[in-house]
Amino acid sequence: MPPKHDLVIIVVLSSLLLVASLTPVTCEEKPVIIATTTVLGSVVQDLAGDSVELHVVVSPAICPAHYDVKPSDVYVFSKASVILYHGFEPWITGLYEASGSKAKLVKISGPWNTPDGIKKYYQEVASALREELGLDVSDKLKETLEKIDSAAGEIRSRADKLGVSDVKVITMKWQEGFVKWVGFDVAADFGPPEKLSSADVNKLVEIGKNERVALVISNLQSGTKFGESLAAEIGAVHVVLSNFPWSDPEVKTLMDLMERNADELFKATELYDVKVAALELQRMLEFYQTLTYCLIALAIVEAALLVYLIRRIRS
Repeated sequence: MPPKHDLVIIVVLSSLLLVASLTPVTCEEKPVIIATTTVLGSVVQDLAGDSVELHVVVSPAICPAHYDVKPSDVYVFSKASVILYHGFEPWITGLYEASGSKAKLVKISGPWNTPDGIKKYYQEVASALREELGLDVSDKLKETLEKIDSAAGEIRSRADKLGVSDVKVITMKWQEGFVKWVGFDVAADFGPPEKLSSADVNKLVEIGKNERVALVISNLQSGTKFGESLAAEIGAVHVVLSNFPWSDPEVKTLMDLMERNADELFKATELYDVKVAALELQRMLEFYQTLTYCLIALAIVEAALLVYLIRRIRS
């Protein structure tokens, strides 16, 4: 007969096993969604929240086309339930094949930095969540679309008050759609700075000076040094916009990104107005200084002439 304490242990273990066998398993694994960029990831997070396990491949600080695949990406792809991508990621096919993933590849493409583009992304992600995972996010989708329209109306109203249609700009090509939507007058655009020739740069400088361009707009993920130097060359204000959410802790959604980019443009416009006013005041000051010097010189000449005439009369 086993010792008494052994019998107690056996009874306890048997009870635990019995309870475990009678207790239903309620913990279900969340579907794993892979988003190649924070554009897609932010939409998934906004619509689905904690109901999915989200993995975003590319940091918002870099261009997705220049991303270097990591071994950990292969593992994550192999666990995916669905994979969302844009179509401009040259590495997506190789990574998908290397992972052996059976997940559905869902392509969501097109610009996303205008209200219509943002709404399109939300609608297509919501459709993918419903069709591939059975998730109904229609209430959240409706609410978000209404907020996007409201935010867009406020941006356009502010743009009208500032008179941005009279403000000429040179912009990085990937921000051109948004800049035109806000209402700015785009005098010229430029592609990735590393691909610009000296002739391209000279033409931009010529346009900037001849058209009296107020703003030079860079795209954060494409580099900002060229835009900064161009703005300095033509006397414009340099503005840096972003194409991807999560590049700032406060920019969590595409709507946040739209509002932040618009705010940066408006602040730069106001700064340019101040700069122009300051230059005008400086010109006026220089004019009055010159006029003062001329008047002083004239007074000296008149005084000298008067002294000469007095001396002639006395003599």
